[in-house]
Amino acid sequence: MTDLTPRQAIYTFLGGDPVEPQVLRAAVAQYVCAYDSIVDLASDAVDDPECRSSIDDLASEILMQQVMLEEYLVLIHAATALPDLLRSRRAAVRSAP
Repeated sequence: MTDLTPRQAIYTFLGGDPVEPQVLRAAVAQYVCAYDSIVDLASDAVDDPECRSSIDDLASEILMQQVMLEEYLVLIHAATALPDLLRSRRAAVRSAP
């Protein structure tokens, strides 16, 4: 059991702090499971294309998930770039007069 939100769990992990494996898996699953919601909402919109609220719900869900996944990708890129940045920083400090 954890008090971390999915976002906090991922931030914690990417920050180098320990996160229990099941907490991290659940956090990533939360980001990725939106697929089911989007498929369901898309089905509703296709089943009744005249229903404006179905289309609005689908658009809102897609936008929300896009923002969350883009944030997640930025965090992943930052975390994977960090070791190289630290190594280059140490090399620059050593070579400074």
